[in-house]
Amino acid sequence: MNRTTHSFENGSQGFANGYQQVPSDKPLRLAWLDQRGQIRFVVGRCIDITRSRIHVEVNEQIPLRARVMLRADGSNIAGSAFVKYVTPYEKKFIVVLETA
Repeated sequence: MNRTTHSFENGSQGFANGYQQVPSDKPLRLAWLDQRGQIRFVVGRCIDITRSRIHVEVNEQIPLRARVMLRADGSNIAGSAFVKYVTPYEKKFIVVLETA
């Protein structure tokens, strides 16, 4: 298994103030409100992180433009982002979250 780390931007408002390292084998927990206002949860795998975007592989489609709260397991990293793109991939989805 690839045990590289990814940089998360972390700060008091989302991820805006600095980078944090997150092992790529650690899951990301994502939560959002569905169309009925119910809280939905999914655990994803971090694929890639840039300064303003996070690519996550998940088992469930998350609606475009949904505001997502996320937390990296095993760390104190948490924040919010918006779903920018969703791409079906095999039986999963690649979700691009925009943090800025």
